[in-house]
Amino acid sequence: MLPGMKSSALVLAAGISIFGASLGCDSGGDDAATGGSGGGKISVGTSGSSTGTSGSTGTGGGSAADGVLIPWTESWVDATSNPLGIQGAVFTYGDTVSLMGEMENFTGTNACFSGTAAKVDTSCTPVAPATDCYGTFWGAAIGLNLNQPKDAMDMGGTAVAFDATHLTGFSFNIGGTVAGTGTPVVPTTLRFKVEDASGEYCTWKTISAGLNTVLFTELETECWNHSKSAGKPATGAKAGLIKIAWQVVTTTGGTTPFDFCVSDLHALTDGTTITPPAGTGGTGAGTAGTSSSAGTSSSAGTSSSAGTSSTTGGGGAASAGSGTGGASGGASGGGAGGASGGAGGAKGGSGGSGGS
Repeated sequence: MLPGMKSSALVLAAGISIFGASLGCDSGGDDAATGGSGGGKISVGTSGSSTGTSGSTGTGGGSAADGVLIPWTESWVDATSNPLGIQGAVFTYGDTVSLMGEMENFTGTNACFSGTAAKVDTSCTPVAPATDCYGTFWGAAIGLNLNQPKDAMDMGGTAVAFDATHLTGFSFNIGGTVAGTGTPVVPTTLRFKVEDASGEYCTWKTISAGLNTVLFTELETECWNHSKSAGKPATGAKAGLIKIAWQVVTTTGGTTPFDFCVSDLHALTDGTTITPPAGTGGTGAGTAGTSSSAGTSSSAGTSSSAGTSSTTGGGGAASAGSGTGGASGGASGGGAGGASGGAGGAKGGSGGSGGS
């Protein structure tokens, strides 16, 4: 494993879906290459963040679109980093064979993954929860939880539903390598998908190197059968979205090597004014509280557990990086943030390591 890279074994199980291991008979060979259109501009409540900038059209079959940038740092998207309040870990997962020898790079703003996805052994004995060999050897993926709180240990908790009602899709770039040099290896079976509590919705569009845009109208159940029979559309799943992912799908023809990075993720919207969910933290660092020599607690935040940002609401996430408003202060006020001791909001909005 290269320096600066971490093992996927460190990723919390809470961020890994059982659906990835029970996809069913997915041949991975029926995807159709079709271009897509972008979503509308966003008008965001009182968070003050501006619309993301449009990129130029790449080779991925997508088109440039206005949207909200969803940035990550050290494999974690913090709620204070985007006006939609999206928060969660960026992580890798896969079947046991496809993860053998894998490497990843999530340092800084990287989200890079390399390895060789397994060949589907159709004579296998399926391993639960898989119901067939395509589910046992389903491949490997990069996932992003959309609404994942943090626990008291500064680790990612269980991902819960995110209301994506006013989102129309996502745009992103595929390129780069784990090592940071060389040519990306982007398999033709690379697939973008979203997930709610009932299952997965994937796109039948080809995901290629460069800019890609995928709308919810282009996501459906059993997308690999799209050319024969369209599946259930993902538009009905938007209110309870849990995760999005980029999956290297396996085939019966042989193993599938891959080495690529995901970057410049934007959430596309329908133009509706959106207010971030309550309790996701403020939009910036709060004013540091002052610590009294006596160490007595006061409502003004002098050496109190809440700090001054617990009353002003400007602190963002505390040192725990929680989407619930801080480790101590701000527990009762959505977005109140705060920090422990007399530090006030000095650590507000600092995010965290993202359950790794």
